[in-house]
Amino acid sequence: MSEFEKLRLVAGYEFIKHLRRKRLYVILGLAFIAEIAVLILFPVLMDKYPDNVMAMAAVLTVGPSLATIGAVFFAGDAIAGEFESKTGYILFTNPVRRVTLITGKYLASCAAVILLVIFGYIIAAISLQVIYGEVPVETAKSFGLCLLFAGSVISVTFLFSSISKGSMGATVITLVFIMVISGIVESVLMMAGKPYWYMISACGDSVALVYGGMELFMEGMMPAGAMSMVPFEFKTPDIGLCAYSMVGYLVVCFVLSLLISRRRQLA
Repeated sequence: MSEFEKLRLVAGYEFIKHLRRKRLYVILGLAFIAEIAVLILFPVLMDKYPDNVMAMAAVLTVGPSLATIGAVFFAGDAIAGEFESKTGYILFTNPVRRVTLITGKYLASCAAVILLVIFGYIIAAISLQVIYGEVPVETAKSFGLCLLFAGSVISVTFLFSSISKGSMGATVITLVFIMVISGIVESVLMMAGKPYWYMISACGDSVALVYGGMELFMEGMMPAGAMSMVPFEFKTPDIGLCAYSMVGYLVVCFVLSLLISRRRQLA
């Protein structure tokens, strides 16, 4: 059997495992609740939906973003779980190479997250069509960036999973790195007027910013006139540079996870 056939079998088996796990359907439910909450609460809190369909499209991107962050929960135990549960003694000692196993797990995680992202964008597209009678063409660009961001998040998770002793540690570290550490640094750089497109949290923001930039997004989220009270200027990061940054995270972190996993001892 060739390595490609082994890779296909590993990816298929891991994908079936994701479909059987409750976490997939929990994240699907959370994405659905997030979208419905936006649709219900927005006109209640803001008196009406935004006049600009682009602003509403950006706000509705919260669902796909949540689904993407859910990628962490699919990948957190991909490598660390094998060492934590000692199943690596069986899995890593069979004729299938570790690189093939890790790559298969990565592809399966990507496939599961693609389902989540598609689900979120279907809800957003239907909502925009019902409310405004149109779906912006920028939705396709946002969808592509969301998939790229998902791949980079999974790669980062795989990297932390390859060096962590347990799957929970890998999951928590990844969430803290993306949502806390990177988010804080991004905010500081933004207020200082410095480039921040290379922060992974900014990469996640770019998924919604393609609809018209930071100003339009914040106007959709804040009451009329509130933007004038913000003590600093919002600057939209270069979307193209964010895309390159996501490719960098995806490739570098995944390659490092492969190298570390190959050298990591079971005991």
